[in-house]
Amino acid sequence: MTCMKAQSMITPFINDKLNIKETEEFIDHIHSCHECREELEVYYALLTAMKQLDEDKNLSDDFSMELTAKLDREQEKIIHIKYTYYRKKGVLILIILVIAFFFGLRYDNNGANENIVVESTYRLRISFHEEQNSIYKQLLELKLEELKQEALNKEELKQE
Repeated sequence: MTCMKAQSMITPFINDKLNIKETEEFIDHIHSCHECREELEVYYALLTAMKQLDEDKNLSDDFSMELTAKLDREQEKIIHIKYTYYRKKGVLILIILVIAFFFGLRYDNNGANENIVVESTYRLRISFHEEQNSIYKQLLELKLEELKQEALNKEELKQE
């Protein structure tokens, strides 16, 4: 974040108008840039003092300490939001893994009850043709056997 961008975010930060991502970037810049930190302290003291005067409250003794407390609270808020975000992600991942595990068990149990096909009556085209050919082959062999038998009978008749 540039100093110009950070300085434009000082008033929204003091008035709690920044979203979490902007607040995080702003605080990171404030911790790394001494000039922007001083600018923030000046604006914080002025805006807070004017707000307290408008509300007829007693002026604070140490604006720097209040600013440090506000920065710490905002950082804790960011940490808490990130922790909650990652915790939700972790729980979601855990739920997905548990569901996947149970579906995996269910799938394995269903497979245990299935019958494994050892022999099938389903005939492929090739096996069908082989069966048809074997039938024709058997018929041909029977016919040849009959013809042989007739030929033998004829020879026996001729010899007699």
